[in-house]
Amino acid sequence: MQFNYKNTAGISAQDLSATTKRLASYLRTLQSASQDRSYSTDETSLAAPHDAAVRKRVKAVCRDVCSSKTVEVMVVGIGGSSLGTRAVYDALKPKGVALSFFDTVYVPDLQNAARRIRDTFKQKREIVINVVSKSGTTNETVANARVLIDALKRARKKDWQRFMVVTTEPGSLLDQWASEQGIHSLPNPPHVGGRYSVMSAVGLFPLQCAGVDIDELHKGARRAQKKCLFGKPTENYALQSAAMLYRAMKKGKIIENLFIFNPGLEEVGKWYRQLLAESLGKEHDARGREVHAGLTPIVSVGSVDLHSTAQLYLGGPDDKCTTFVWLSSGQDVRIPNVDARLAALVPELKRKTINELMEAIYEGTKGSYKKRGLLFAEAVLPELSEAALGEFLQFKMIQTMLLGKLMGVNAFDQPNVEEYKKITRRILSRS
Repeated sequence: MQFNYKNTAGISAQDLSATTKRLASYLRTLQSASQDRSYSTDETSLAAPHDAAVRKRVKAVCRDVCSSKTVEVMVVGIGGSSLGTRAVYDALKPKGVALSFFDTVYVPDLQNAARRIRDTFKQKREIVINVVSKSGTTNETVANARVLIDALKRARKKDWQRFMVVTTEPGSLLDQWASEQGIHSLPNPPHVGGRYSVMSAVGLFPLQCAGVDIDELHKGARRAQKKCLFGKPTENYALQSAAMLYRAMKKGKIIENLFIFNPGLEEVGKWYRQLLAESLGKEHDARGREVHAGLTPIVSVGSVDLHSTAQLYLGGPDDKCTTFVWLSSGQDVRIPNVDARLAALVPELKRKTINELMEAIYEGTKGSYKKRGLLFAEAVLPELSEAALGEFLQFKMIQTMLLGKLMGVNAFDQPNVEEYKKITRRILSRS
């Protein structure tokens, strides 16, 4: 059983045909990009799932730096340098080396990490630090890295370099530093931006250390490409999703709600939040015209947010479109009949399981949306596996590229983010 996408938002055959014609040339561009092992264009993050060489390199470095004594890999990166990795790790909860993430500057976390490094090596166990920065000059990442590297140097004065891996753009200042120190360096290709980098060494190295099957992750991504780059329009769920979102925007829907009915996928929602916001939220279009375009992404989790924000979604302004994400689950728990008085509180639960309850809640939620004519689509994952996650993540990346083309914006730059970085550096340089 494979990933299933149902467009229930009223995209007609005519709408889909018109969108297909508009994107025909760009789909051919994406097809070529998926085969470009030189990573020569912005779209060539699509080549990563086909890159057996990078998987081989990642596995070799993992074997070299992680031993039976390794208990933790500290991933030091921000935004796209960690969100994709965290999404897969949190969803799968693999049994390998533990991952921790340092994606903002927060003193208590850094102090705890420094103590953990000291204590772990005293106990004859090991920690590996993976610094991830495409440019190698991100303020928050460099600051966190310097604190943790200082702690590592104090713990392993003579061979601290053996417990480090750098993932960065080849030739960057960070890459040069790693080379000078004799530290392993893995490539973040120049044209693969952080939010599109989870299938590259950025995500693969820590996930491999954690026990994730990166071959299966790539296999799922390739499956998405087969449908979304080479498949028929009626089978191309990235095309259908882009068409739905574009049509929704034209009707004044300025918010997309990724409504996930599995708490283990919440970090996947946060990864998608960055992907959509940073790719499509643009002051100027690709021709330089001022447009202030974008679709604001939000993440909801069922069923908890049915009791916090659903009142707004169902009764508030009709300015949102929703993509429900449902996970078919093989595990289940029967709701026990503890005693007669307790059972009488909700008699409908008699002889039901937790999955039956959640399915009823999910169908009830969709029923409410249908009753009010609210736009939504549905993505169903058959299982919580590397292949299923790989397919979903790749689907969303392709959808975002296609939607950016429909909107006429550059889905690969982030000029306004760079603006805050420049102002921050000017402030820091004053003292």
